Amino acid sequence: MPNVFITATLVAACLISLVQPFPLAAEPAAEQGEGTVSIYNLDSAAHTAGVAIDGPIDKTIASHALELIRFLRVDNDELTVYLNSPGGNVAAAIEIGEEVRKLSVLTATDDHGECLGACVLILAAGVRRSPAPDSVGIYRLPDPKEPAGRDRAGQKSAAPAKRVQTYLARMGMPDRLYKEMMQRAPDKMLVLDAARLKAFGLDGIDPAYEKWLRENANTERPQQPQQ
Repeated sequence: MPNVFITATLVAACLISLVQPFPLAAEPAAEQGEGTVSIYNLDSAAHTAGVAIDGPIDKTIASHALELIRFLRVDNDELTVYLNSPGGNVAAAIEIGEEVRKLSVLTATDDHGECLGACVLILAAGVRRSPAPDSVGIYRLPDPKEPAGRDRAGQKSAAPAKRVQTYLARMGMPDRLYKEMMQRAPDKMLVLDAARLKAFGLDGIDPAYEKWLRENANTERPQQPQQ
């Protein structure tokens, strides 16, 4: 009987932790004292939720972010990834971004956050992108200081800059965004004001998602589009 009680208590604690409305830090990331991934603004009644990514982006952060995005997307009509990051690993950012677009997730920053370098790749993936002016900074990717990526066979990834260009094109970003990135050394980062955010496509909405919104404006809890 004591073992049954302990098991029931643990299960209840886990269920409660999933519905708390305040941020829940991903424990392994928090222990490292670097990046964190948290549940943010979970509203079960409205079927909306957020995932907050704070700090440098690496493979561990990507793993936690993907887990939360997939988990929350099932039961929420609107899911937003909130970004506050100085950048990080390009491959990890692209991995998150591809899932963000696939699941029709929104992206945003606020006045107190920043989205720099590789973080911009995640921002670009949102089907609706709402960055605060002067919170986004672009420079050449990958950062020359970043270790060369490797494929599954352990070989160095070919043409990482080309991968960034191809990825941004798939996200519907204008080629001028990639070109501007390539002209900027990390120590000469370009911070984007409201006009540049719109010109580079980082503040806006994906046309396919906008069309879906119009078509389902009067539908209660329509099935979410898959990219």
